[in-house]
Amino acid sequence: PPVREQGKGRGQAAMAANTSADLLWMLTRSNSSFLVKRESGRIQLSKDPFNLMNKNSFKYSGLANGKSADIRQYENKGIVLTTKLTKAATSPAKSVRKVVCSRDFERNFKKVANCVSKTVGGYYRPDLEKSALARWTKYHRALKKTKAMKAGKK
Repeated sequence: PPVREQGKGRGQAAMAANTSADLLWMLTRSNSSFLVKRESGRIQLSKDPFNLMNKNSFKYSGLANGKSADIRQYENKGIVLTTKLTKAATSPAKSVRKVVCSRDFERNFKKVANCVSKTVGGYYRPDLEKSALARWTKYHRALKKTKAMKAGKK
């Protein structure tokens, strides 16, 4: 049987945490399982979970950046804002923080906008604030349409 090197496979998360963001981006920008190429490779998109704009660029990459944010739909009840914790990069189960935002847009717009602005824009990554608010608005509009469609069927 082949001899297994000591520590091989166990330290991959630690390696990613200790490697520079530029090096990780150079390694993953053209070869990644999240990469989606359109129109003969001219347009490159990304399915990375922490990529707010789904663009294959260093700014939005969740793999290369230690600090990144994501907004997703949460069980048809609202929207969840997820951020990476840089201190817990070596333990994947503890490396994300999730905040569930309410579904009611009209009443809680300022509350959710403040949540996104303070979390992403305030101290975390100010360059992602507009992208996060735009993504949250798109998800909320989609939830609002499904709610209206369900009410119309009754």
